Amino acid sequence: MATPKQAITRSLAEYCDRIDRYEVDGVLALFAQDGSYDFGFGRVFRGPDELRTLFGRVEVYRATSHHVGNIVVDVDPSGDTARSRAALYAYHVRRADESEVHVWGQYHDRFVRVGGVWLVQERKLRIAAERGTIPEDGRATLYEPLPRGV
Repeated sequence: MATPKQAITRSLAEYCDRIDRYEVDGVLALFAQDGSYDFGFGRVFRGPDELRTLFGRVEVYRATSHHVGNIVVDVDPSGDTARSRAALYAYHVRRADESEVHVWGQYHDRFVRVGGVWLVQERKLRIAAERGTIPEDGRATLYEPLPRGV
């Protein structure tokens, strides 16, 4: 039987695999029923319908390749919740023009154990750098930057 840290690390890897294969239902299965994804700048997608909309945005890409590493998992003393941080690199190729998108950043997740399965309750995506993205709403970046010390 997997430890909580092993199960959460596996969930992070499964997310990358499922989103790269554009298996939206499989991605949704990794999230709690009331789970959320904070895309930054106040754009928070909650619940399966909003998450489906968010993950549906991946359709504009012919291919994606998501990679996580430097994974840190802290399980709460209760044993039923945990927090994780994982470094992210994501590569995308747009269908329309074959242009490339590169994203470097971190996932900050809160997991909950439901029926013995660790599910993402809350994900926050914060970015160190991005290339080829198309910012929205007049912002300089598409994604909210990862906070840095000075």
